[in-house]
Amino acid sequence: MFTPVTPIFRSQIIAEQIVSKIRGARMKVGDKLSPEREMAKSMDVSRNTLREAIAMLQVAGVLEVRRSSGTFVASLPDEEDVKRSLKEADFGRFTDSQTAIDVRIALEPGAAILAAKAATPDDWAKFDDCIVEMQQAVNKGDIEAYRKWDNDLHKAMAMATGNDMLISILLPVIETARQPLWKAIKQNIYRAEVLRSSLAEHQKIIEAMHSADEYFIFRAFRNHLENSKGRLEIDSDS
Repeated sequence: MFTPVTPIFRSQIIAEQIVSKIRGARMKVGDKLSPEREMAKSMDVSRNTLREAIAMLQVAGVLEVRRSSGTFVASLPDEEDVKRSLKEADFGRFTDSQTAIDVRIALEPGAAILAAKAATPDDWAKFDDCIVEMQQAVNKGDIEAYRKWDNDLHKAMAMATGNDMLISILLPVIETARQPLWKAIKQNIYRAEVLRSSLAEHQKIIEAMHSADEYFIFRAFRNHLENSKGRLEIDSDS
């Protein structure tokens, strides 16, 4: 009998290499790692792959990322313990951020056009409630609350299409944004100005949907998702 093989992403391999380098350099808890840009260049990986690896080690309790300060050693576990922790976390089910956003760029603008035509008064009320909650989260600087209502708004717009096939495809893709690694990555890069920009983009989408102008809706939604993709490149060291 064959035994199941757990997929290993490149980011997981990079995470293990980071731990090896930390121990090889005899770093101590509290020591600061090199800036992301330097690490990515020296390891010959993309910034996104490195960022996912760092997020994995955050979830495992090995690293701590302090916005505008950098990445620091939080603990010094044995390399085998880290490998076991990463395996138990089942990161093989993780959908990388770029892949998920590309799928959303391909599907969500069109779904918003359908939602604008099919939405009921209850749907519009749900959209407005989410925007209000997002605004309150921005005012409080509550990143986790903002992410929750952002996610709820996108799901509500998908549901408003009334298209069962599209809903069955879109909801799992949208839910990838709630994965632990996405949470860690976004916590590292989300700042007050990012939340404000994101909120303004969502408000523009709702405005476009009210206009029923298909080009306006498509452009507003695609612009938001492209900006979201770009925000993943924000340097957490600065």
